Amino acid sequence: MTLGLHLYKFLTSILAPFVGAFFRSRVTSGKEFAGRLNERLARDLAERPSGRLVWCHAASVGESQLHLELIRRLAEQSGSAFSVLITCQTKTAAELIVSEFAEDPAFKAITCVQQMAPVDTPGTAKRFIQHWKPDLALFAEGEIWPNQLLLLKQASVPTALINARMTEESIKGWMRWRKTARKVFGCFDLMISADTQTKTGLEALSGTSVHNPGNLKSSLPAPTVDMNELTQIKRLVDGRPILLAASTHAGEEALILDAFMQVSNAPFLIIAPRHPERGDEVDALLSCTRYGVARRSKGDPITSETDILLADTMGEMGLWYRLAHTVYVGGGHAPGVGGHNPLEALRLNKPVLTGPSLFNFQDLALRLQKHTGFAVVDDAAALAAAFPAQAVSAELREMLETDAIGPMARTLDLLVPMRQQAGLLS
Repeated sequence: MTLGLHLYKFLTSILAPFVGAFFRSRVTSGKEFAGRLNERLARDLAERPSGRLVWCHAASVGESQLHLELIRRLAEQSGSAFSVLITCQTKTAAELIVSEFAEDPAFKAITCVQQMAPVDTPGTAKRFIQHWKPDLALFAEGEIWPNQLLLLKQASVPTALINARMTEESIKGWMRWRKTARKVFGCFDLMISADTQTKTGLEALSGTSVHNPGNLKSSLPAPTVDMNELTQIKRLVDGRPILLAASTHAGEEALILDAFMQVSNAPFLIIAPRHPERGDEVDALLSCTRYGVARRSKGDPITSETDILLADTMGEMGLWYRLAHTVYVGGGHAPGVGGHNPLEALRLNKPVLTGPSLFNFQDLALRLQKHTGFAVVDDAAALAAAFPAQAVSAELREMLETDAIGPMARTLDLLVPMRQQAGLLS
């Protein structure tokens, strides 16, 4: 074992007694489920389903959506029965997964379990792996947890990193620990990157080839919508142009409000925070303005006096996207976030504006900026000047249609040997 891994194991062992207090503090701030802290420590876990089990691990909403779509495709293609365990790091993602499991017919034929992700201390990782005994493990994007990966390797569990994304800074950080990186990334039997930067970085770190079929998020279906709700809200808004601020973070709501006040033909504004539990925080900001505000989570009615709808709910992005004339996608003005996926809005033919910090979607952003319908705005004044945004061009729509086919199909093909090894294909 390398010096880096010895240090990692030592530090995570030292920190283990304090993990419970850390997560209890997150409950206070609304970031954890009070009744589910046991899952973080891999204690009192749900019962393992019998038969073959696929473990899918995600960080938040975007990665969870990716896993959900991948599971749908695996269920269609699998020649053998299997169950699914999805773990995630955030409440918002957990609620999304549970909702999809309950409502999507695609999941009715398989047993699906959602759990909060275990902390990567040696003891917790060992309890988790021993309890669930997965037959196949799929990690999404940037979820690299050395203790868990080493245990999966020791147990000969086929393990893949899918739609991997690494920033330049992250790659440089791993490069300082070359031997450790090679050992950790060597735990993956298959690595599939979302962009060329990640492919190059992972190949340098691991010493193995990395596949790059494109960003899997381009293959995700458009979010669903309740047509009755769509018709009703359109009637209530009464023809006003609609600006949607989607997946916003702290600080971005203030920027949106600044831009909103500068637009001469005042639109109807919908703010959908990335994390709905921030609803009180955003509501407090909006209450300082002169505008009429309706809060979706409180059931406030939309009237002719309503200027802003605070959409602090789960599972309704399909509704907000379809209502919008222009979509501002958050994350590009929030320090350290690196932007959020603009493809859902674009595939619904909604033009997108976003901030300049897009390191999570660097390759994609460069391609999108060549076409009308996607634009980067530096500040509130630029956002106001760009509203309403130019319509999505035919060339951009054609590019999106082409991109939607390749990455998912190629990923499923690459996973075939691992699925055979795990007994998921007859």
